[in-house]
Amino acid sequence: MQDPKNPRCPLCKSTKVIKRGKRETKFGHKQIFYCKKCYKRFVEDKIKSKIYPPRFIIAGLSYYNQGYNLDESVKFVNRKYKTKLSTSTLNRWLLEYSGIISFKDLRKNALKYFEKGDFISSKLFKHRGLKYEFRYHKPKLKLLGYSYPGFSKFFKYLQENGCPEQVFENGERCSQLNLDVKIKKTGWKNQACKMANLAIQGVSDNSKRHDEVESFMLINDKATIACEIPIWLWEKKLNIGVSGHIDILQIRLGRVYILDFKPNAEKEYEKKVMSQLYLYAKGLAFRTRVPLKYFRCAWFDEKNYFEFDPSQIKIKEK
Repeated sequence: MQDPKNPRCPLCKSTKVIKRGKRETKFGHKQIFYCKKCYKRFVEDKIKSKIYPPRFIIAGLSYYNQGYNLDESVKFVNRKYKTKLSTSTLNRWLLEYSGIISFKDLRKNALKYFEKGDFISSKLFKHRGLKYEFRYHKPKLKLLGYSYPGFSKFFKYLQENGCPEQVFENGERCSQLNLDVKIKKTGWKNQACKMANLAIQGVSDNSKRHDEVESFMLINDKATIACEIPIWLWEKKLNIGVSGHIDILQIRLGRVYILDFKPNAEKEYEKKVMSQLYLYAKGLAFRTRVPLKYFRCAWFDEKNYFEFDPSQIKIKEK
């Protein structure tokens, strides 16, 4: 896949590449690049050998994993993009991306309990002038969250009562604090990276990367149960109220995972992001009555994934 930020010439592999115009196709515009070393012109190719652009593939997979059958999913894609996608093409995509789209393992059971198109529940919050859409996956919460009933209770509370606006408007933000965190992280590339890599290929506006990655994982990943969860707590040791919004919440391998999508994850100031995620875990553990030892925190992008155990963090009293 060509990285538009750091393109490499497909012929000589040089990074001495510049943008030189765009090519118009029936699916939109493609960036043209020019290699200053071998003088080759080439076009960005996000998903190689595909007639349809990535956003068509992502839409088709997502409609299907919201419970619609092949015919219905294709109909929605064709209506949305005014194209002529076939059911055989969508079926081929489902097979091709089966190693990434893990919700296939739960789809059949999900349809036993919920109607197609009714898998996601949402509520919009507005904090400090910004909109946050809290969403959770009802079938996955039922099928995966039975060991943690506190999540169902908390999500129901958020739907019915919202959250304390004063804390979010006037309190400290988890992302702005910088606790003195001293703990080792472990890093590798995992399923979240693969899903993010596919999701961001369908995004033309970088400001929408967060939402697209969250939505794609909520619909197509079997472990992701919720996104943009508002969280708040009074941190006694610091004697302050803090709040924030958790990007992605997963239940897998018997543990609860709090994930934060961070473009350029490897370059993040790790103490700051670990401080932020620790406070998220502390707040969610309090709201759901799930012990902190069952949590894991991580930040990731399409290339890297870094994880740590928040129960190992100790902070000094103020």
